[in-house]
Amino acid sequence: MPRRVDMSRGYRLFPKFPLSGPRVVRYGPLQSLAEASLIVLVLLARILPCAGQQVNATLTGAVRDSSGAVVPEAALTAKNESTGVVATTVSDELGNYVFPSLPPATYTLSTEKSGFNTTVISGITLSVYQKSTMDVVLRVGQVRQTFEVKGEASLVSTSSASIGTLIGEQQTVDLPLNLRRTSELALLVPGIVNTSGNSLTSANGNGSGFNQTSFSAVGSTSASNLVLIDGMLNRALNNGGFALDLAPEMVKEFKIQNNVYDAAYGITAGSVMNMVTPSGTNQLHGSAWNYLRNQKLDARNFFALNDVNPSTGEEIPGSARPEFIRNQFGFAAGGPIRKDKTFIFGSYEGLRLAQGQTGTSVVPTADEKAGNFSSFLTGQTVNLCGAGGPANLNFDSGQLFDPASEYQVACPAGSDLAGSTVLAGQPIPGNVIVDIDPFAQKVLPGFPAPNAPGILNFINRKPYRERDDTFVVRVDETLSRKDQLFFHYLFGNSNIFFPGDFDPFNNFQHYRGQNAVLGWTHTFSPTLLSEARVGIARGFQDRECAECPHPPGTLAGYGIVGVSAPTPQTEIVPRVEFSNFAQVGDGSYNPDILPDMLEKYEGSLTKIHGRHTIVAGADLNFYQLLGYQDPAELNGDIQFNGQYSSLAGEIPDVGAISDLADLMLGSPAYGEYMKNAFSSQYIGGGWFSVFGQDSFRASDSLSLELGLRWEYRKQPYDKHDKIATIFPLSNSYTPGDALLLTGLPDAANDALCSDRYYISATGQCLVMSSAQRHQYGLTGGKRRQVSYGGGWNSVAPRLGISWRPTHSNKLVIHAGAGVFYDLPETNQLVAYNNNNPVSSQTLIYSPAFGEAPPLINGVPTATTTMFVAAAANQVAPLRSIGGQLQALPFYFTPTVYEWSFAVDSQFAQNWAVEVGYIGNRGVHLSTYYSPGNQAKPGLGDIGPRRVWPDFGPYTYNAYDGISRYNALTARLTKNLSQGLSMLLSYTFAKEMEFNGGDSSEITLLQDANNPKADYSVGDIDVPQQLVISPIWQLPFGSGRQFLNRKGLVNALAGGWEFAGILSFQTGLPYTVYSADDFSNSGSASPRPDRVCNGAGPRTVEQWFKTSCFNTDALALSLANGTARFGNSGRNILFGPGINRWDVSFIKRNRLSERFALEFRAQLFNVFNHPSFGAPAATVNTGDFGLIESQVGTPRDIQFGLKLSF
Repeated sequence: MPRRVDMSRGYRLFPKFPLSGPRVVRYGPLQSLAEASLIVLVLLARILPCAGQQVNATLTGAVRDSSGAVVPEAALTAKNESTGVVATTVSDELGNYVFPSLPPATYTLSTEKSGFNTTVISGITLSVYQKSTMDVVLRVGQVRQTFEVKGEASLVSTSSASIGTLIGEQQTVDLPLNLRRTSELALLVPGIVNTSGNSLTSANGNGSGFNQTSFSAVGSTSASNLVLIDGMLNRALNNGGFALDLAPEMVKEFKIQNNVYDAAYGITAGSVMNMVTPSGTNQLHGSAWNYLRNQKLDARNFFALNDVNPSTGEEIPGSARPEFIRNQFGFAAGGPIRKDKTFIFGSYEGLRLAQGQTGTSVVPTADEKAGNFSSFLTGQTVNLCGAGGPANLNFDSGQLFDPASEYQVACPAGSDLAGSTVLAGQPIPGNVIVDIDPFAQKVLPGFPAPNAPGILNFINRKPYRERDDTFVVRVDETLSRKDQLFFHYLFGNSNIFFPGDFDPFNNFQHYRGQNAVLGWTHTFSPTLLSEARVGIARGFQDRECAECPHPPGTLAGYGIVGVSAPTPQTEIVPRVEFSNFAQVGDGSYNPDILPDMLEKYEGSLTKIHGRHTIVAGADLNFYQLLGYQDPAELNGDIQFNGQYSSLAGEIPDVGAISDLADLMLGSPAYGEYMKNAFSSQYIGGGWFSVFGQDSFRASDSLSLELGLRWEYRKQPYDKHDKIATIFPLSNSYTPGDALLLTGLPDAANDALCSDRYYISATGQCLVMSSAQRHQYGLTGGKRRQVSYGGGWNSVAPRLGISWRPTHSNKLVIHAGAGVFYDLPETNQLVAYNNNNPVSSQTLIYSPAFGEAPPLINGVPTATTTMFVAAAANQVAPLRSIGGQLQALPFYFTPTVYEWSFAVDSQFAQNWAVEVGYIGNRGVHLSTYYSPGNQAKPGLGDIGPRRVWPDFGPYTYNAYDGISRYNALTARLTKNLSQGLSMLLSYTFAKEMEFNGGDSSEITLLQDANNPKADYSVGDIDVPQQLVISPIWQLPFGSGRQFLNRKGLVNALAGGWEFAGILSFQTGLPYTVYSADDFSNSGSASPRPDRVCNGAGPRTVEQWFKTSCFNTDALALSLANGTARFGNSGRNILFGPGINRWDVSFIKRNRLSERFALEFRAQLFNVFNHPSFGAPAATVNTGDFGLIESQVGTPRDIQFGLKLSF
């Protein structure tokens, strides 16, 4: 039975979190005047009401009389129509007025002046972070006489150069969202690309059930987006995704801005998603809902096949549709506690999901598991030296060989490979392996029997299971006309069961997130206002093997010498990986417990002076990342690529099974094992900013935004100094030119040199001494540094221009430019903590490609003795360090330069169009390379040819990424009229880069020593996108154009609404790879030669021309002693696009004056257009060129009921 995880144990870590601000991280003695200044800023933020990330709207305008003359000192009152809360101001000597901070709502604006009628404009709708202009005309008369005007919702942004898209309350609630997560609406916006695999059906493993949607905005990474809820950061610290993702009823509206020139915004360089939770009103209102769907009405996955009854051989109808039960239910309610004073809103939603996964993989047949590969003998002859080769080198093209018998042979004159050396060996008789390795005998039973025909002969429909619960509470308090408070508390709990390729290799994940914020707005006078906000967010994540721990002795029972479980929690199965077959074994990091916390203090002061609205403020953030996890390969990671039984790929027709044959012959290609049991971390850091902004109304038609922002990112420290990385002294390809740099105390650091593990083959200690650390300035205070830099010079100027050439709100031209600094996700902090020598010593077994296994006492190394060979290796032990993430110790702040131009026009009543251009250029972007320390192409041992020969390959983090993005965007908006509203978004874009951005998107360079050679279209380059999202109240029933009747006719035909999200996009780029590294450089992504274009024929069976890619010339070059890289580039072909229609039919029935019942039928992918994943793109593999997966869902149907009051 799967072990129940005690979730409470993780929360024992939480009392360690101090609840007061900057004391979360103590940085030790001040090291500079700049740090002293920063601490002063922190203290000021504690005591002064000075909010950085703005949520509220701004309403500006001019007061004039009927002749056009300005009217100074007019009294203006803005009244919230739902709560009755009012704000007041007066017009200045030029007649201008500003309400700098109004919560998103619908307002009535009253204007009074002695000698004039009172003018009342009602229905002014202000959205989140909107800057709107509403001019007022006063008529001569008595103040007690009122002139009423109906306000119109502005369809264009009149005073801000920032380009953004508002998603209103009706769109949020009525559009069909597959997950019922508000983040899905981001995909309606121009310039937004879905980076969650085009799948909106289940968690993607990025932290929780609330982090299922990720997106890139205008070329940035998914970690570069700033997600705010009521101004409070909503960010998963470990990966930059969503910490919590709310249901539609929990969000009043939100706005997504792809370029923000207001200096109040920063820290990240992507989009800003500003969400506002609903507040209570003077009337009690609310709703309750229940949505349900299952597989009964769903279409099957394109690749799913019905199971076959083993007794009759007949298909089992309906079995191709895996189990699917999704139930979402909840309620929302808001109302007054004290009328016009205190309001409360609360909401809950639960999710219960069981979803079978149609996962396809390759498993061995019964004959193959028994070692019988005779069916792969073809009867066709191949000579190892090519045409003209000697007869004793003639073999069947499907022949397997015994690795223990392999030897080098020189090809004679007259043969195709004359003068070259090739591998030869003893053929395995009949292709039947009789003596199966003991380790393989343990592994092979882990494979299930095939249950489907064809290459992908195993289909797994074991359900993914998820249980989520989310709560939201918000309280708004009006203390007086000068003081308003609000508070929200968000809570989310998620439990997820992830099925593996097959039992018993499944995983379990628990996540709990909390978010609280308190905001205060104080009006000193009509021209002076302050806002302050204090918030705290916590997360807790626990990932474990669902069936772990296994019984005592499980790990040792596999017979790998030196590998056993040091504790009961680490009784897990070794992970065995293949080039062609499915993985067998448990994942790494069991358990993996990651609590985190963020404290936020921000504030702003707004001064209105004539035509100037000046805002200054500060934003201070402090975070902690805790962690407790097993090292990655405590169970062993063992890989088989078929290089031995296929004579290093010389035998052409065994590529599909040679990796399994290598397992049976006990000949691994790679193995990694970490010797220590556990690691823990206690990392703290922060990011801070100050800003100033002048919104200058230069004339009635021209508005300028002039801003300046300064940001600082404090380098992270571990409380116990458990951070390590590699410090390069030069790039000379010379031993001794790189050292291990640790954060350990001096004595503990220097003691490492007494351990043979850290001594090179020449006798040099590879750990930087404490004296050297002092020499390089890498010590100071209580914490030892492992990197330079901190971004003290991160100054970000901003400029925005808005021009109304016709002096009308119906035509506005926007332009802007600015500098933005990015905040990389913090996954790397966990990995730095796992590096040698502060965590785990690592044993690596990795013989060079094409070489025979090394000998131990005259016997070739087998799987069970591989780590004996690694430990006995005469080269420096650190030569085999690999796998962990290292940070090059030279930090640069990722920087993006952005500019834009747009024309915004309301060309008809309720219709507006915006056409714009957005461009940006990124430099010093956070980049993850694998492998780092790559060797030059050549023959023989890879180690001496590495940049730093004392160390092996590893993944490293640098800041040398570059990117360019250019896009034409268009947005067509129709406000609700005649029953129809609509948003249409179009993007024509080009994204170029050579940076991976997220550590989950590691840049797989062919040549890590020449990364710019891989500058190409980016991984998220989507040339064209079109998204149409209409909402249409059908014209039938009482009060409508057709069938305008009451009674039964209206009950059946009236109250219907259609809503849809129609998505069309071209495919994402992909790279063609080689299964073998013919450069012999340790490349993580070797590529073939490209001999023709390769595009087409774009079928499932062959998406591209596979004949355009081969490795024949590369193999010849390696055999001739001139190893080289393939000439095929990165991201040269494009995968399948998307054509998806999600629609909803809503029937509203009025039950009484206060109650209404809605029935909803939602059809996702209604026309069942399959969206395919990228094709298999590795040369010399059995599935090369095939489309093997469907991303996104096939058609599925959901029904729901919603009661509103």
